[in-house]
Amino acid sequence: MRDKRDHYYWEAKKKGYRSRAAFKLLQMNKEFRLIRKGDVVLDLGATPGGWSQVAVELGAFVVAVDINPMEKLEGVTFVQGDITDENIIEVLLDISESYDVVMSDASPKITGIWTIDHLRSIDLARASFGIAKAVLRNGGNFLVKVFQGEEIQNFYNELKPCFAFKKFHSPKASRKSSAEIYFIGKGFKR
Repeated sequence: MRDKRDHYYWEAKKKGYRSRAAFKLLQMNKEFRLIRKGDVVLDLGATPGGWSQVAVELGAFVVAVDINPMEKLEGVTFVQGDITDENIIEVLLDISESYDVVMSDASPKITGIWTIDHLRSIDLARASFGIAKAVLRNGGNFLVKVFQGEEIQNFYNELKPCFAFKKFHSPKASRKSSAEIYFIGKGFKR
């Protein structure tokens, strides 16, 4: 019911995006220039593919990973796998020796219990960062969703030394009631 009244839901339908999340990435990319034409982009937690669609539109070659299947998308190499499984890194490095951008809009299964949902989102964000550390080129960009809560500052402090630019950001397309926020890291350094 909530979607029926949502502007971005209807815009996504109208423009052919697979999810309203496409607008979040479009807005963040416009503001922070995360993805450029010719980039190799890794999209973690990709299904249904809204972020992959945007990255392809921006001229990137996209590798998408999700535990759930994803409908075929032109310009995207899809890998069905678990981002919390360390073996996924080898698979990704077989496809490309490094990535210009690693982005993750992965979300845990929501329980409705705030602390559990927050901690699970931090676990997924840490798994995404673990992959980024292994595959992201020096100078690359990282974007990851987390739910706000008591661990968010510790998570930020872990990532802070690895990026020249770092910031939490909430795009306009995020629902006002949402606890999600995005960590943006640019200029990755090992």
